[in-house]
Amino acid sequence: MTPRSSWLRSRLALLGWGTLYLALFVWVYAHHIVPAFSFQGFAYHPSLERTLVSAFLVLSPLLWMPSVIARPSTFAVWFLYFVVYVPAIVVSFHILELGFPFPWFFLWLWFGLLLLASLVLLPVVRIPKIRLPQTWLTWGLLGLWTAGYALFFKAFGLRVLPSLRDIYRVRLAARAVVSSQGRLFGYLLRWFSNVINPFLVILGLRRRRWTWLGAGVLGQALIFTFDATKSTLMSVPYLLGLYGLLRWKRWRVPATTLFQGVAALFGSTLFLDGVLGSRLLTTYVLRRIFYVPGLLTAFYLEYFSTHPKWYWAHTLIGRLFGLLPPAGTSAPGPGFLIGEAYFQNPAGNANVNFWADAFANLGNPGVILVTLGLFLLLWLYDSLSWGHDRAVAFLLLAMPVFALTNTSLLTALLTHGWIPALLLLWLWPTEPEVSPP
Repeated sequence: MTPRSSWLRSRLALLGWGTLYLALFVWVYAHHIVPAFSFQGFAYHPSLERTLVSAFLVLSPLLWMPSVIARPSTFAVWFLYFVVYVPAIVVSFHILELGFPFPWFFLWLWFGLLLLASLVLLPVVRIPKIRLPQTWLTWGLLGLWTAGYALFFKAFGLRVLPSLRDIYRVRLAARAVVSSQGRLFGYLLRWFSNVINPFLVILGLRRRRWTWLGAGVLGQALIFTFDATKSTLMSVPYLLGLYGLLRWKRWRVPATTLFQGVAALFGSTLFLDGVLGSRLLTTYVLRRIFYVPGLLTAFYLEYFSTHPKWYWAHTLIGRLFGLLPPAGTSAPGPGFLIGEAYFQNPAGNANVNFWADAFANLGNPGVILVTLGLFLLLWLYDSLSWGHDRAVAFLLLAMPVFALTNTSLLTALLTHGWIPALLLLWLWPTEPEVSPP
């Protein structure tokens, strides 16, 4: 088989699976999400015009996106395709009933995905590492884990796992505790849930150190009792599933396998809810992970197309440069404006994915700016992961990239663990026998 025919065959396979996935995504949206959650703003307004344009935007990237996931950045791009890009287009087109001329936002989103997908063409560089004895690092990590939880218990006390109906009450109470403890305490809590505990889970799985695995799982369960963040609750099955998939495919996963896996997740979720006679899994898996990012993107696009942009005045950068929020607003950030305007909850922060957040702050140029920032960040991650065990390289990225589905790139960089993850890759000893990703 010639390289050209092989390329054509892989692209046709991707387009075929992509078309099936798009049909499944729209069908579940129309028959399960909208009927049950229309009160949140979900709506279904099919038209030939919107169907053709949204199908083009969803399927055309499959002509250039990497067909094999062989380095961590490629996993990140595909993850964002499924959880941010496709929902942002499909759900927004229905909620906003878009027609010609379509907003430029979607073209910039399309171009941003193209830019991120081209990262695979950029070779990694080998960055010099600080060589420290692994024994020191191991004991330092376990010492940090122990000290961190002593601090958490002092602030929160010993708690039990909250029920699903108590999640928002626990979350509001946790916000007050974190606010009283200072900014660094809040950073530490997220670093543990997104980096430290997942890292212990990864090392436990890869090296069969069951005490490390247990510490990571226990640590995530404890954090869920503190602040009831659903991403923390779902992190362990997410990491275990990703580890199983990568190991099964020997750390080179065909993109078609991702489509098959996500379709299986949709099917099994609906099947189990049907057997149990509930909407529990549909609510917390399908709706929350795959459809809410699109709902919030639509709201941000609609609102900030006609209201003043924020220019990151509410962030650390805004405070450093003395930037001011839009005149006449007392909200602490754009998410609170969306919470008040669309959910009638001024105290609720409707945080959104990094692309929609960039639009709220700088409009369409912001979408390209944060895409360039993420491009460089992923290239740095690929370079630092050179020579690392692939389980460490891929799975350590899992939670930080998940954070981009509901927060800005700036917030994810510091608060949600990107910097600690990069630091761990830089400090942790590599394994020379492992080829570069």
